[in-house]
Amino acid sequence: MSRKFEWPKTESKADETILRHIRDDGCSVVNIADADPPFSFSVGLFANYGHPELIIFDRRPDIAGIIINLVRDRAAAGHRFADGDIDDEILTDGYKLCFWNVPLLVYPKYLGTAIWFYRESDPFPCLQIIWQDVNRRFPWEEGCIPEVKADQPLLKKLVS
Repeated sequence: MSRKFEWPKTESKADETILRHIRDDGCSVVNIADADPPFSFSVGLFANYGHPELIIFDRRPDIAGIIINLVRDRAAAGHRFADGDIDDEILTDGYKLCFWNVPLLVYPKYLGTAIWFYRESDPFPCLQIIWQDVNRRFPWEEGCIPEVKADQPLLKKLVS
């Protein structure tokens, strides 16, 4: 747990479900399927493991949730991802994930439930998980498929 952490008071059944997932599973995955592009993010990683929360843009929330939970498993085992890390072990077939810091200025637009969860606590860090296209190119690399670029706004670059 973070040095200064206080569990929030629930206001709905949805809040209770989120807190149960955080207690039982280490984090809750929130899917925002009606956003354009859709995204998912974690709530509870920082409180339980001292690991930054995660956000990933993906049109398939089931895949996004699987990736977040795989990172959660690594965090539970003591691994810490940081800004600029590239991982080639989480995905199969040589695909890599990159982790970038999420600027505080974009938190209100994307991380509402996490803001609610940590509102009485120390500020929480968050990392964006960025995935490669079928040709194993990240969105900033030449030749990356345009749809993959469009599906993954690079949050760190939105405020640079």
